[in-house]
Amino acid sequence: MDERYSPVQDLRRHHRRLVLRSLRDDGPQPRADLARRLGLSATTMTKVVGQLLDEGLVAEDAVEGAGQRVGRPSTGIRIRTDARYVIGVQVGAGTVHLGLCDLRAQVGPRASFTFDVATERPERVVATIAQAAAELAADVPADRLLGIGVAAPGPVDPGHRRILVSVNLGWRDVPFADLLEAALDVPTVVDHNVRAMALAESRYGETAGADPLLYVYVRTGVGAGLVIGGYPFRPGAYGVTELGHLRVLEKGRPCACGATGCLETVVSEPYLIERLGRRSDNPLADIPDGLLDDLVDHLTTGLASAVNLLNPELIVLGGIFAPAPEAVFDRVRAALRAKAFPVLRDVVRVERPTVGGDSAGVVGGAAVALDCFLYER
Repeated sequence: MDERYSPVQDLRRHHRRLVLRSLRDDGPQPRADLARRLGLSATTMTKVVGQLLDEGLVAEDAVEGAGQRVGRPSTGIRIRTDARYVIGVQVGAGTVHLGLCDLRAQVGPRASFTFDVATERPERVVATIAQAAAELAADVPADRLLGIGVAAPGPVDPGHRRILVSVNLGWRDVPFADLLEAALDVPTVVDHNVRAMALAESRYGETAGADPLLYVYVRTGVGAGLVIGGYPFRPGAYGVTELGHLRVLEKGRPCACGATGCLETVVSEPYLIERLGRRSDNPLADIPDGLLDDLVDHLTTGLASAVNLLNPELIVLGGIFAPAPEAVFDRVRAALRAKAFPVLRDVVRVERPTVGGDSAGVVGGAAVALDCFLYER
């Protein structure tokens, strides 16, 4: 339902967002410091903080440090991270991971299940997600569960309501959010999986502040998500950047998308399993040098195009690269430097993720839900 607000209500909501975002990004702060930082009057700050205290979203605690007057302990405002919760959901090719997350997107109880991509219909997958989510949130009062964020593969529609197409799942036009809301009666938002990971890294990672931030996730395929100015970049009608479908080989292998020579046909977990003849939790730890050279060459061909077009300050390389030895990252950095435009290559850094670990998509889904239902509401 379309919510409409008066100008006064809009202004109050804006002030509320400013305060919550500052507390999220900059940590606990005295009221006076917070007001100065945000350019708000003492009266406005009193009203906003009073409302947030009434809702239980923030707390006021003693703060030690400079500026504290003798005999009068200073107090600071902080977000109560356990005041509300969201559920983050990561949908992959045959796997789903869920986690109950707090207001800092920290993952608590988790659940996972697998499904057969060839035979399982999306409606059945949604039903299983709903059951698992209900179990995770069984001890959370309904008014403290803000919503569910789903990090899903493939382009999603502009309203974050449906998955338009996922070549690795074989799904088309799936009203994912509507199905999950109908099953659970909990507000749900769906976003592109790697864009959600990029948002989580930008919001809650050690790399926060890098701008633009390009997140590249290599697993079943190669996905990318871009954050510019602190917000996800959603280009075109469907807001997706399909790095994995850049053509890197003239006479390459067929891709699930219907083209040939796509990056993800030669840089992906299935490709490595095929070449190595085995699965591994860390396939890049003991990969033959020749195969690693080819992998890095193909990957950095794609990354160089991204650098030359987007000029990111930071590339976060996740998925199968997240646990890789630092020597692998050194090879990627050197190869990328040799291919990218001279000025741009001096700016960009390549690092591993600092948020989520194996649950990067869960934290990504949580970050999307927190933005949608609290911090950007």
